[in-house]
Amino acid sequence: MVRVALVSLTACFMLSGCAALPFFGAACPEITDTSAWINRMPGPGQPSGGKLHVVVRVADDQPWMLTPQSGQPEGLLVLELSKGGPSLPGTAAYQQSRKPLPQHIQVQCQGKLVATVDEITVAY
Repeated sequence: MVRVALVSLTACFMLSGCAALPFFGAACPEITDTSAWINRMPGPGQPSGGKLHVVVRVADDQPWMLTPQSGQPEGLLVLELSKGGPSLPGTAAYQQSRKPLPQHIQVQCQGKLVATVDEITVAY
């Protein structure tokens, strides 16, 4: 009886470990293009200070997402690139309407800097 329980428990851990392997250590994709702009065009529902849009294109057919990292100096937005999210395959997108809007954007993947955006276009 103990032997059956021990074998079952061991098998459970082995199978769950194998199932998790593809999600750990996934390689960061190659960044092919980055762009950022602030939409300040007037219109209903538009925030008064504008809305920041960031798009990162990658050489991959998976959907990716950008998540803001807290604790950064004012004027710098650091986004973490990770698998998943609602973006189209090969892209990752982020939007922000709260102030202050950044002057510089850094994109990290697994804690490593993979792209920077120093020029943010303003559309009126």
